[in-house]
Amino acid sequence: MPVLARLVALYRSRGIEIATGLNPSHFGNFGQAAFTWFIKNGESLTNGLGIAVQEVYFLECLFARFHPKSVFVIGNSLGWSTFAIALANPAGRVLAIDAGLDRRAREGIDFTNRVAEAEHLAIRVVAGKSPDDVATIVQHYAMPPIEFVFVDGYHSVEQVQYDFRAVRTQAAPGCIYLFHDVAMFDLTAGIECVAAEAGLRWELLLGTTSGMAIAYDPTLSPAMLDVIAPFIASSDSIAVSRAAAWNHRHRHLARWWRSLRKRFRGVQLADIALDEP
Repeated sequence: MPVLARLVALYRSRGIEIATGLNPSHFGNFGQAAFTWFIKNGESLTNGLGIAVQEVYFLECLFARFHPKSVFVIGNSLGWSTFAIALANPAGRVLAIDAGLDRRAREGIDFTNRVAEAEHLAIRVVAGKSPDDVATIVQHYAMPPIEFVFVDGYHSVEQVQYDFRAVRTQAAPGCIYLFHDVAMFDLTAGIECVAAEAGLRWELLLGTTSGMAIAYDPTLSPAMLDVIAPFIASSDSIAVSRAAAWNHRHRHLARWWRSLRKRFRGVQLADIALDEP
């Protein structure tokens, strides 16, 4: 069931305008245009942008077949991804933490909790840092073993490892881990490390705007690959796309190179003709 209309309405009905899914090519190839902006009185409210529309759609696809009862989120900002997860997975209970380092992130914690209560959503957001506060907060709020984790905190290779290890101690055996901004911030080394040490399979989802990554146990979630397969780019498709992008960026050079090859081929043919008896 699509959740975008209700998700946007949560903000617009409270005086916050949403700009999301904008095509970067319409904004000087500004990549961040594709993500979710929160605007009030003509200004962006926070430097913590929300996940993109395509990533909301990924969550909808994921939760169409996977229904975790217990969800943990690292990084809330103004609540966009937290709300998206709760709306797409209405039977689950969501606990989110945020270190409050982004502009207005502390206000975002209060805002998310107020809206969740008014909209009867099973969400609780608290101020806390990962990895130090994860176990204490999960135990304080009596969360069942975590079945789904969304990691969108500080983006460094070391931090995603800290986040994973902290949550894994509170997780159910079949827990699925989704990491935001992996390709965008070159975090694959961290994901590869934690997946290997936990014996999990992981995939880079280049079909999502930020290049998210997902880690899971294929023996406990055998249908997961069917769900995520449309968001995985093959090596051939990556090569073709990169070549097309290079040709577009350097189209004048590419045109010159094609012309040069054509002329060189013409010279070769002329030489062959002259050599013939």
